[in-house]
Amino acid sequence: MGAINDYINKRLQPAELELELKELVKQYNELTGNYLFIYCSAISKEQNDISLQQEDYFIVHDLLHDIQGVSNLDFYIETPGGSGETAEEIVRFLHKKFTGQVNFVIAGEAKSAGTLMALGGNKILMTETGSLGPIDAQVFIGRTVVSAHDYMEWVDDKQKEAAKNNNINPFDATIVAQINPGEIGGVYNALKFAIDLVEKWLFQYKFANWIVTETTQQPVTQEMKEHKANLIATQLTNHTEWRSHGRSLKIDDLENLGLKIDKIEENSELAKIVYSIKAVLMLIFLNTSAFKIFANETSIIKKFARQQSTPTKE
Repeated sequence: MGAINDYINKRLQPAELELELKELVKQYNELTGNYLFIYCSAISKEQNDISLQQEDYFIVHDLLHDIQGVSNLDFYIETPGGSGETAEEIVRFLHKKFTGQVNFVIAGEAKSAGTLMALGGNKILMTETGSLGPIDAQVFIGRTVVSAHDYMEWVDDKQKEAAKNNNINPFDATIVAQINPGEIGGVYNALKFAIDLVEKWLFQYKFANWIVTETTQQPVTQEMKEHKANLIATQLTNHTEWRSHGRSLKIDDLENLGLKIDKIEENSELAKIVYSIKAVLMLIFLNTSAFKIFANETSIIKKFARQQSTPTKE
């Protein structure tokens, strides 16, 4: 029987589910020797605050700031994405606070800025149900949200066309006439922001212990690490490759990009705990108006929709 059916049959009330969540976090910590923190959004719920935002950083900071005697953090994350700047702040804080390893646990969707955060970890631990996504920045052009990668690619194509033919077709010329340099600069910077962060984080954290190549056992140079980091970052921001910003990239997809993924199913005891955590989180969302949960072994903070918009702590 699956974890979800098991908990449904137990008919636990929301308060009991929260106690169960804390117990599962405790079990996870005892099994791994690491400190588990949960940041989870109810992605299926339509809520303005569902995405990663600056207020989330303050809550994460508040819950982790006073933790002592722990060097390794496992950060369970489910999010549709959101602020890249907030992702950067959280990752920077986590590595400053936890001097051993900062790992990211993926059992659901961690898209866009969530993927950005996962790439800032020493390890990515993922179940078969987990997925990351492309990190191409989404920007407003007029009233429309477009891929920064697609936009810059179109601008580049028009520049090449104009240089070759000394002009561009009237339709494109009308569009180009409405573009200002500041807009192009903003789109370019949005695209480069993700690429630069991923390159930096992969080199600094993910590739920190990459000493020799797997196939030839040759020493890995700094240039090799930088090249691989650039290749992965560029591929993940290539909207032409993935077609959809919401595309789910599974373990095989990520390994094909050159990322090493720790498969949670290879440890059956760990897999049972992680799937149970995911099931309990799902049932809390289904049975309450909560749309975002922050949790550790001792505390749970929930964000509620509409009438209960103020976070509550238990």
